Amino acid sequence: MQELEIPEKPIEATEDDVRKVPWKTRLGWGAGGLADNYIMNSITPHILINPIYNLVFGLNPVLIGIALSIPRFLDALTDPLMGHFSDNTRTRWGRRRPYIVIGAVISAVLLPFLWMPPVQTERFMFIYLTVIATLLSLAYTVYVVPYTAMGFELTPDYDEKTRVLAWRMYIGLTGSLTLPWAYRAAQSDIFGGDAARGAVYISIVAAILIIITGVLPAVTGKEKVFAKSQSKIGFFKAIYESFTNRSFTILVIAYLVIIGGVFSSSNLPLYINIYYVYDGNRVAGAAMAGMIGSILALTSYISLPLITWVSVKTSKRIAMILGLGLGAVGTFSTWFTITPQWPYLQLVSMFIIGLGLQGCWLMVSTMTADVCDEEELKTGLRREGAYGSVISFTLKAAMAASAIMAGAILTLSGYDTELANITGQVDASVELRMRMLFVVFQGIPMLAAAIMFLFYPITRERAEETQRKLRERHKSDKKQENDSNGG
Repeated sequence: MQELEIPEKPIEATEDDVRKVPWKTRLGWGAGGLADNYIMNSITPHILINPIYNLVFGLNPVLIGIALSIPRFLDALTDPLMGHFSDNTRTRWGRRRPYIVIGAVISAVLLPFLWMPPVQTERFMFIYLTVIATLLSLAYTVYVVPYTAMGFELTPDYDEKTRVLAWRMYIGLTGSLTLPWAYRAAQSDIFGGDAARGAVYISIVAAILIIITGVLPAVTGKEKVFAKSQSKIGFFKAIYESFTNRSFTILVIAYLVIIGGVFSSSNLPLYINIYYVYDGNRVAGAAMAGMIGSILALTSYISLPLITWVSVKTSKRIAMILGLGLGAVGTFSTWFTITPQWPYLQLVSMFIIGLGLQGCWLMVSTMTADVCDEEELKTGLRREGAYGSVISFTLKAAMAASAIMAGAILTLSGYDTELANITGQVDASVELRMRMLFVVFQGIPMLAAAIMFLFYPITRERAEETQRKLRERHKSDKKQENDSNGG
């Protein structure tokens, strides 16, 4: 078989191509955000896992948390390896494209099997959920790490990065609009009242969309290399050097704190609404959960251009701190707005949370892209895969820990699955603890992360100076190449 290689010479690009990304590339690469959203959230506890496995199958929430944490931890460990493979792969299709296609297709095939345990004993369901979730998580890694790295490569411009990477969020938010309604849709009469059966059919539709949108980045995305062709770098050296970067270390730790807080408390609003706001009415609670999710997503369409505008006018650091501050204010306000007297008042709080929080995910991506530029200036190497994989590792490790914490927090509130399923009610003291735990576990981490970003060192001026020096280096490298070729 003929060996597959990419040319030693990097793809040529004019200065205009480098700094301004075409709309076809923006939309095509951004479409992958929908596949990303669907795959990642398929094993997020509060979307369908907890409602189906706890409220339908009766599996203990602590066991659900453990079952979801195992694949997340294993998956997180493979992220740096995937980043390493992606950075060092040499095929005629590029470094990223083959993995993007393979990961999207395998994830889509696995998704419907989540809701089809052939035996519904506690032990078997625990093992089954662990195995299927692990396979799905690994397929997600194969997809998302190269996909993210490709986004970092699209442009070196400080502000254009933010504008381009935002398209992953804009299109991915379609998933955020629909997924919160998954549990309510699974309860529809068309499925005969069988929510587990409904989840299977919903997943088949999602799988089709994952394949379509997941493959598009491989078709339209550009793998431009602006530095000279580079040699392969050792895995452990790559990871070590990533964590010796002070800017990146602050970014990773703050991201870990945000994700840990948000996802560990993500189960609570559904349970608070079912038992506190709607007095045990699961259908009404599921409908409110759907509205909350939709409000968060719709608000994000305001948040993304807002935080982009703030970033362009000031800096990414200030935009991140503002977003986290708004998210914390919204979270603390839920103590007063989640109330049985005015159920819809809580949507005001969710609007404020969405206004601040969604933009933070964008800032994490665009800040990581700036770190990659500084890495090239320092070492001459482009390692988007390595840095992107560490961010992905952080996300999944935090989600793994949060899966355990989510079940533990629910138990800490005094919630008893068996008793709640029999009576349809929980004690008033349990409702109170649920509300308190939500405010504490989501609001305080946002404030802590905002404080950390006060010490983030990459300013607009520093990033632009990095780009100036890189352009000078590229021109010098090009001149040397032409001279050596006799041109």
